[in-house]
Amino acid sequence: MTSLRYCRDGAPPAYQAPAILSLLRQSYLSRTLAALVIVAFTMLITQPVAAAFQGAAQTPPAPQPVPPSKADQLSRALQKARDVSAVAVDRAARGQAIAEERRELATLRRQLVDLRAEAMADFASVGAMLQAREVPEVIHQRQRDAVAAFNAEMDGLLEELAEVEAADTDEGVRRGLERAKQRLTERQLERSQHPFNPNELPHGPQLPNPDNRPKLEEHEFRAAGLYSNPLVQLAALENYRFDTLPGAADPAYLGETVEVPLTPAIRAKAEELGYEPVNIYHWVRNHVEWVPSWGAVQDADLTLSAQRGNAMDTASLLIALLRASGVPARYVHGTIEVPEARFRNWAGGFESIEAAMNYASSGGIPTTGITQGGRVVTVRMEHVWAEAAVDFLPSRAAIMREADTWLALDASYKQYEYLEGLDVAAIANLDGEALAASFMASGAVDEAAGWVQGLDASIIEAAQQDARQALEAHIEQMTDPTVGDVIGGRKVVIREAPVLPSAMPFARIVEGARYAALPAALQPTITFGLGADILGTPLAQAQFPWAQLNNRKVTLSFRPATQADEDALHALLPEGEITDISQLPSSIPAYLIKVVPELKVEGETELAGAAMKLGEELAFRYSVRDPVHGMRHYPNKVLAGSYIAVGVIGGNVAPSSLRDAQSELESTRTKLGSGEDGQLEGLTREDLLGEMFHAGLLGYFAQYNAVGRLIAQSRGGHFQLVNSAGSYGYVPTVTYFFGVPRAVIPGGVEMDLDRVAHVSNVDQQPPSMWAAFNFHVGAVASALEHVLPEQMFKRNGGTGGAVSAVKALQLAAAQGQRIYHITKANQGIMLPDVRQSQVVMNDISAALAVGKEVVVHASPISVPGWVGAGYVIVDPSTGAGAWKIGGGANGGFLSEDAAGILGFMGFALGMIGAGFGAPILVFLAAAIAMIIAVNLILEYLTVDHNCSGLDYLIGLAVLAAFAGIFASGIGAIIVMYVGLIAGGAALATAKSSVCAN
Repeated sequence: MTSLRYCRDGAPPAYQAPAILSLLRQSYLSRTLAALVIVAFTMLITQPVAAAFQGAAQTPPAPQPVPPSKADQLSRALQKARDVSAVAVDRAARGQAIAEERRELATLRRQLVDLRAEAMADFASVGAMLQAREVPEVIHQRQRDAVAAFNAEMDGLLEELAEVEAADTDEGVRRGLERAKQRLTERQLERSQHPFNPNELPHGPQLPNPDNRPKLEEHEFRAAGLYSNPLVQLAALENYRFDTLPGAADPAYLGETVEVPLTPAIRAKAEELGYEPVNIYHWVRNHVEWVPSWGAVQDADLTLSAQRGNAMDTASLLIALLRASGVPARYVHGTIEVPEARFRNWAGGFESIEAAMNYASSGGIPTTGITQGGRVVTVRMEHVWAEAAVDFLPSRAAIMREADTWLALDASYKQYEYLEGLDVAAIANLDGEALAASFMASGAVDEAAGWVQGLDASIIEAAQQDARQALEAHIEQMTDPTVGDVIGGRKVVIREAPVLPSAMPFARIVEGARYAALPAALQPTITFGLGADILGTPLAQAQFPWAQLNNRKVTLSFRPATQADEDALHALLPEGEITDISQLPSSIPAYLIKVVPELKVEGETELAGAAMKLGEELAFRYSVRDPVHGMRHYPNKVLAGSYIAVGVIGGNVAPSSLRDAQSELESTRTKLGSGEDGQLEGLTREDLLGEMFHAGLLGYFAQYNAVGRLIAQSRGGHFQLVNSAGSYGYVPTVTYFFGVPRAVIPGGVEMDLDRVAHVSNVDQQPPSMWAAFNFHVGAVASALEHVLPEQMFKRNGGTGGAVSAVKALQLAAAQGQRIYHITKANQGIMLPDVRQSQVVMNDISAALAVGKEVVVHASPISVPGWVGAGYVIVDPSTGAGAWKIGGGANGGFLSEDAAGILGFMGFALGMIGAGFGAPILVFLAAAIAMIIAVNLILEYLTVDHNCSGLDYLIGLAVLAAFAGIFASGIGAIIVMYVGLIAGGAALATAKSSVCAN
């Protein structure tokens, strides 16, 4: 699990929101909906967003520590009693003195007596409110049951602690300690930690499956479950005649499938191309870039927009356009051979044929080399292409009257022209050794021991600034520069003809199967599970082909389980008119309410779980299966009352997806800004929160994909995004008493990315450079987890902020702490100097035990609302990593000093004027405006292939100047300082003339 926690600023004391009345009492938003979103919407929007959009002119007050609530104090006291009793039991078992622990437990017992009285007063207050509001009897019974359970547990615990305090024999003390420890460890007292497996790191490269070899005989396809479809022949259709061509009359060859939706965009493109197979084939062949991966990842609509896709994706687009034009078309799945030089060009411009084959194999393509004289001369690979029922003779489909041929058409295979781009280091006269020497002299470095302390990052920032100015000046002197001239890349070698090709451009070894619809064996899937039995098997599941959900809006939310729960939520709202945000409850008694989890796709419920208490942890699992690497499960615990979007992304984020999200957000913003009941009547949580978080996930993966490719270009390597998944949304904070959720209180925004996968290769460079590349890409992935919530919810100078692994490391370094690189070899020396929580130390020990390495700072750091650690667990052989924070969640990084990879957020803030009449609506509309601006830039970045990344290119050049200077251990720490400082103001030079061409 990759997790990022956004800590709340808290609204300034003078802040008021009279317009909350418009949100909670008008007809357009029922009190039922108001109650449902009271946890998610109010606590998310009115606090972090309000703080974020107060206005740049206001200087925020210095952050003041927020005193813990009585519920928090009780929860912390129980946790402390659990920890102390566990230590005491352990020390007593070893024959060590426990007098200090007994004294501490005695103090805690007295605190618990006082906190119990305050809890009972709170129970009484809630009970009186329920009586006054005349809620259903079942709610009163839940209240009585909660009070009784609380008293029984407290009676038992206080008795056990009293026995520990009063006992005059070792046996009496031991008995009391054992009972107290058992009670407290068997009951949930805090949010559980996400399970961590150091052998399954969330950020990393997908590796080849050595058993994945191309099939050479038809029976091998059948043995793999790859049967031709359809198997029956039906009546002919009208219009263009194809009933005389065997098989062409089957309606399946004109129908829609998961991968071949005949959407308005597909139909419009077919019309634009005149419904002519010749035009359609050449347009797809000349405009869609091939990606060396395997499986039906994208549907035709997504591929049309992204203009990138693997062989199946490209065939799906070609087939969709042909079917939309009334031309029967189908898939062909077989094995081909390609000359090695052409394969190297096709796969990405490789120097090494072995590297090119490894890259394609990592993407999942069954591949093998045919050797002659000790060298690979041809590449044998499985492939998918299209066949169309066309009038081939004599016009080769230039004139379409009557189908006479099933013509093979492959729009994936092509050759490219490669562009080098500028040598930033040479232009900027970067002297890597001098820069490194200056940087390392700014602090203390012990390469042998594996730690650094006090390095001055401003030295690197200054080098970046100098490089930026040199590059901008150079670009402005160029004549009509293009993106390719500056950044590099590739472009298709165009082929045009007035007819369709008469032959395939490669040798076909076998044609194993033909499909009207791609079979399940070629479809990656994602399966969602809600709840779990004792063995961890989901109680409710729904499976989807990956292409069906790729780039789509998927959300997990909760609704009241019954009418009684709905009535209870209503009762928690104040009576009468709500004129100030302070009138809203600061917490919800979670034990009173039961909710039902719902998984929705584009707003439609696809899966529902069993009723559960508000604040309980829902076992939420998604399982990713692909045709080559099999199934992998990703278990999560989601607090009931959360609202999260789930990202399902593979291959690309399409510009059309960004435009659609932008359009939905603009519509919501317009409605919010109007203040008119008619405009606001239809708004739901999907509009208010779902679109926002969905857009955030699209933005994350669009940036990750683009920047990853840019890093690869800068290093002479290759990168592609493969099937990835995770969540982003609002998560409340929950306090517990003895295993029962007591209260739900304001929480924050979390980004949990359990799978951020890519395929990479550094061609002829050594394996250590490949691992370093993957480490850097992982750092980028984590940086984006950090920056997106801050872009969306944090104002300039705000006291809250996203907490992430490298930001914590950076803060620790700024405080003068040592940053350690710990290995299995040096752990005996290093670990005693690291003073982090037991959960963090357990993660570190588990990782070191299986050969992983760790970067961590010496002691906890704190920011408003959070205290903990930032640490990175990395596989030194591959560069895969887990970027973790606090008590075991993974997190991202981006320096606050750098403006962020999308450093234009201040511009968006500047466009938000004062004087709006409805603060809550305005703050939400402002947040949406920022996200719209993000998506506009991301769409440009996606289409123009890194035009917006010029400044990042400068940082990469600075980082490259350090390559080879440091030992690998210190190098992992240096990249923290250097590699992502490059993310600052990434759009600073996007206005250059290069981006206008």
